[in-house]
Amino acid sequence: MGIAVLIWQLIIFLTIFFSGRRRIWAAGFWVVWTLFQVYTLPLSVLQFFTIWLAYTLAAPKIKIPE
Repeated sequence: MGIAVLIWQLIIFLTIFFSGRRRIWAAGFWVVWTLFQVYTLPLSVLQFFTIWLAYTLAAPKIKIPE
């Protein structure tokens, strides 16, 4: 796996992670982009995993009142 692929995954992760409340739009954009632009299965799996991970980690933390 090349360094360019890892940098690209980092860019995807950061755009979703720092998009805040609009992370659903950022994740949706990357999902659609992946479906139309990535033609190899291993790279698309890696990219979908990156999108899922960034979306999950960017989720707001819910505080339960005591």
